[in-house]
Formats: sequence, structure tokens, C-alpha cells
Amino acid sequence: MTDFKSVDTYENVTRDVFETIILPKGQPAILKGLVAHWPCVQKAKESVEALAAYLKPFDSRKPALVSVCKPELNGQFFYNDTMDGFNFRNFNETVSFALDWMLAHQHKPDVEAVYLQALAVDVHLPALESEMDMPLLDEGVPRVWLGNTLRTQTHFDLAKNIACHVAGEKLFTLFPPDQLANLYPGPLDRTPAGVPISMVSMEAPDFKTFPRFRQALDSAVQARLEPGDALYMPELWWHHVQTTGPLNMLVNYWWSENRPELVSPFLPIYMAALSHKRLPPEQRAVWRDMYDYFIFESHGDPLPGVPARVDSLFAEDMTSPQLNQYKLQLKNMV
Repeated sequence: MTDFKSVDTYENVTRDVFETIILPKGQPAILKGLVAHWPCVQKAKESVEALAAYLKPFDSRKPALVSVCKPELNGQFFYNDTMDGFNFRNFNETVSFALDWMLAHQHKPDVEAVYLQALAVDVHLPALESEMDMPLLDEGVPRVWLGNTLRTQTHFDLAKNIACHVAGEKLFTLFPPDQLANLYPGPLDRTPAGVPISMVSMEAPDFKTFPRFRQALDSAVQARLEPGDALYMPELWWHHVQTTGPLNMLVNYWWSENRPELVSPFLPIYMAALSHKRLPPEQRAVWRDMYDYFIFESHGDPLPGVPARVDSLFAEDMTSPQLNQYKLQLKNMV
């Protein structure tokens, strides 16, 4: 496999360094020891049993979604062979149940991979939030990821992400957004976790079926995290995650400067597929130019001479009621 360049590492990161140096670069960054002082990290360094014992009193006992895949799948949460579903099953249980199960099976061979993804701390472990400060952000609901040895298939997030590693081993392989075509994304409308995933295996890539993946590997970088480290990932960066150990824990923070009332960026893609994908090639070319002109402003202001006060999709000061009306129309059309 390729020898990857390492993600840049920053020591003793302050809010000022994060905002003035790291964020403007638009690149992933390892924030060394950012959360090493968290009690959960300290417990994890003692043992997995100490971490589980620490977490269980915080459990709200509200059911959480638990995903499980069979031992022979080697922890790869993916599609099934016919691509009409997934290769894992889901059920609801408490965080404490999952912790107990992983500890009870840690020394057994052929163990199922268990994954609890993006659990909102204020719902499932509410009192834990006060013991996890995030000095780089003003707000944001922390989310907890728990599991044993598993692989998270290459995907991207719609928001910026600070992923704080608490327990176990985490290896991130990251690809810049411009590698989209070389990563061969899967379906938009049937995904394991809400965003498209790459169809290419990181562990055993099939270069005959996915030849452009070699180019993606040339652009990849890796980040190997130790407990207490954090990884900053800009939005839309693709990342594959190898998680190793009997009990792994990560806490992440998503945030975005996008206006919260705006339409989801994925909705127009669905609409475009319904509207333009099967048009004759010459018409699709014209519509591509139309998008470039009006949406991506390939020639600057798409409405020169039109007063800014005119109500329009392109007005900077469009009111929320206007936006809500357009969003409702779009959703009703799908």
C-alpha cells in the first residue's frame, strides 16, 4: 500500500492559533493533546474497563442505535452483495448494554463489529458534557462514537469537524474534495449514514474496476491519533477511518458558518437528477452553462443592473419566510 504523507501536527493549540493559522489553510490538522486532560481520556489510559465504569453512570438509559456486522466482514460496514441494502443490522439498546457487551467479548475470537455512531451527548450521556470542554469553539453539541475494531468507509461531512480521540487506536486516511471522481462515490439516495460513501475498498482496492483510485491515493494524507489528540477536518474532505481495539471512543464536534435556514446542498442534486440527467446531451450542456452562470457566477454578478431590493432568489437579503417558501416548493416537487 502507498506510503502516505502525514497530516500536519500542531502542539499547544490555542483558540487564536486555530482561527488565524489552522482554519485559513483549509487543510486537516492534528491538534496534539488537545483533550488529554479530559477525565474520560485519563480513564481510557488506565484500561478499557476503567473507561466503561466511568461512562456507565452517565448513561441516560435512552435507547441508542447499535449497528452490528458479522465477524467474517472484518468490521467493514458497507452495502450487501446485491446493493439493495446493507451488510449490517441495527437494533436499539442502551449505551451501558453496548459497553458491557464489548467488554464481555473482548478476548473472544471472531467477534462481531459493534458501532454506536454520533450519539448526542445531551441525550444519551447528558452529564458527561460538563466534563468535556472544547476550547476552540463557542458552541456545538458533542457527539460520541463507540465501537470495537471496525472500518468506517470513506465518506465526507457537510460541516467542519473536530474529532477528539478518547480510547483505542484511530487511523484516518483523508482525501481532498477534488478527488471526488477518483473515489467513485456510491448512490446518493441509499447510504449507510446519510452521505455517499466511496465504493472502493481501502484495504484491497480493485484497480481494474476503479482505476482512478490510484490518483486518489497519490493525494491522500493520514493521521494516526493517540488518546487525547484531536483531528480537525474541513468540510467535504473525504475520510476513511480504521478503528482498532476492544473499546474505542471518539467525541466529535460539527459546526458550519452556513446559514441554518438554507436548503440542504443535497436537495438540488436530487432535483437536478430528476430534471436534467436524462435530457439529450446538447440540452444538458446548456443547463450546465446555466448553472455555471446563475449559481456559480462564472461571469460575475448574474443579475447586473437589477436593484438589490428586488425580491429574488439571488438577493443577498432574502428573508427567512421567502426561503421557507422556496424550500417547501422544492420538497413538494421531489
